[in-house]
Amino acid sequence: MSIKAKIKGSEYKRYQKTLILSTALAFLMLYIAFGLIFFSKEGNPIPGPYLLLIFAINFIIFVVFYESRGKEKSKEKDNLKSLIKGLFLAICATFTLVAIISGVKLMIYYDGFELIGGFGSFISALAICMIVSMILLSLLRPLSEQ
Repeated sequence: MSIKAKIKGSEYKRYQKTLILSTALAFLMLYIAFGLIFFSKEGNPIPGPYLLLIFAINFIIFVVFYESRGKEKSKEKDNLKSLIKGLFLAICATFTLVAIISGVKLMIYYDGFELIGGFGSFISALAICMIVSMILLSLLRPLSEQ
């Protein structure tokens, strides 16, 4: 009997969803790390005006998100909190996006496998990132179930 047959329908989908999510988060973490390596070697790969545009779009999205969450009592203090939270998340999202783009650029254009020690090192780093992402998902799961 195969492993897939032993795992019932909804359980299989949970395992599959967790594996896919963990792998996707691992790739994001890995490319952010490669992006930081690229920053130290080459600098910012995205010109300033485009970087500002990405930041502005992220800022608007996150401010509107936080304002829509607190619709009941719209006070000036809540608007200021929404602006501050939106600003913080926009900075984080912009940095993450630029780091991921830099990491992909490092791997494609600058022969990143040789820079990090070969394909075996890439697989090892990916495995470590998968373990870390699974730990993070496990720690965050109780928060989402409450």
